[in-house]
Amino acid sequence: PVLTLEPRYILKPLRLTHLRMERHQHDYNGAKDGLKDKTKVYRGVREIAFYEALAFASRLSHVIVSCMEPYYNSSSMKEKSIGHLLSCHYNIFRSSSLSFANEFTSSDGALSIVSRVKDMCTSADSWDRIAFLLAHFAGDEAVMSAFKSYIDTCTTLATTIETLNKMSDFTPTYYGVVDLRRFDMNEDSPPTTTTMSHPHLLLGNITSNFRHPNIIDIKMGTQAYEPSAPESKQRREIKKYPKQAEFGLRIVGLRVYDKAVNDYICEGKSFGTGLMTKAQIIGAFRMFFCVDRDCSNAIRPSGVDDILRQLNRIIDWFENVNSDIAIYAGSILIVYEGDTIDSAFSEPPAVKMIDFAHVCRKQGGDDGYLKGIKTLFAMLHEIRNTMPS
Repeated sequence: PVLTLEPRYILKPLRLTHLRMERHQHDYNGAKDGLKDKTKVYRGVREIAFYEALAFASRLSHVIVSCMEPYYNSSSMKEKSIGHLLSCHYNIFRSSSLSFANEFTSSDGALSIVSRVKDMCTSADSWDRIAFLLAHFAGDEAVMSAFKSYIDTCTTLATTIETLNKMSDFTPTYYGVVDLRRFDMNEDSPPTTTTMSHPHLLLGNITSNFRHPNIIDIKMGTQAYEPSAPESKQRREIKKYPKQAEFGLRIVGLRVYDKAVNDYICEGKSFGTGLMTKAQIIGAFRMFFCVDRDCSNAIRPSGVDDILRQLNRIIDWFENVNSDIAIYAGSILIVYEGDTIDSAFSEPPAVKMIDFAHVCRKQGGDDGYLKGIKTLFAMLHEIRNTMPS
């Protein structure tokens, strides 16, 4: 279960199965197929890696923008090549207090290169770099091929960093990885994933600004398994909810505050897997928003409008920004204030993407997740049309 650390943070447990297998190999001899499923065994460390990638992208995003802008604005292919190579090599992969704009904005491309060559002469491998540039201008085929490969790699990295940076707007704030056992033992030495016995992700609590948060967890995508998952895993997931491919989503759970009894109405996984038609799913969302009964805690129309705007931003990211990331078994979490009458809080609803243990590279992006979020948008829009303006 997810733990709350004060009101502002949550601790999400990580299943580092691969480390337990390495430490106790004899206990896993003849293990079941589930432990041989690499998409399951390494899901904990992969989720750490994804959140670390988001944090890395956030730190480098301003450098990427300054480096790529002159590249895209250049009219000459030679200027693009040289400018892009040098910007990536000198501004992204080295520490520098100088920005690309200060060093490469000369209108004369030759002056820009001369300026950079002078700078290269102060470094340890300056002559190798000068030789590389000379070979490039001379048209050496091997160097030109290596040069193109280098540019392609830099472009891919820069694009991925910018994609992840924009995606971070839709995810909980990430603070790192902690070990609960070390908290109990008051150990000061920095842990690593190989020494952690109870590792947890430390994330921002999306519900912390709400007095009585109503929450729904929606599993997104047309499939809840990675393409590389064993066939047995794929069959289990399809059998769990056969309508996943049709709708692109599944309600995993929800809770709604009932002011009359000062408690929550909760529904779990079996509730979601029992929703087999579009009308039933819309009915579940109407129950979540309290719009079908005489309920003083029904969400305000403006609240649904806010949720739709946030969903539309995520749709735009999938359609116009993301081109090589697929998120399997990920979820959308929607939170809004359940006590809309007496609450002194005016916190707007929150919509966040969560659960990133199964993120893969996929050329063209993630049509399955996109289908699900478009279905979600359409269903909530239909509900909104039945509410007062």
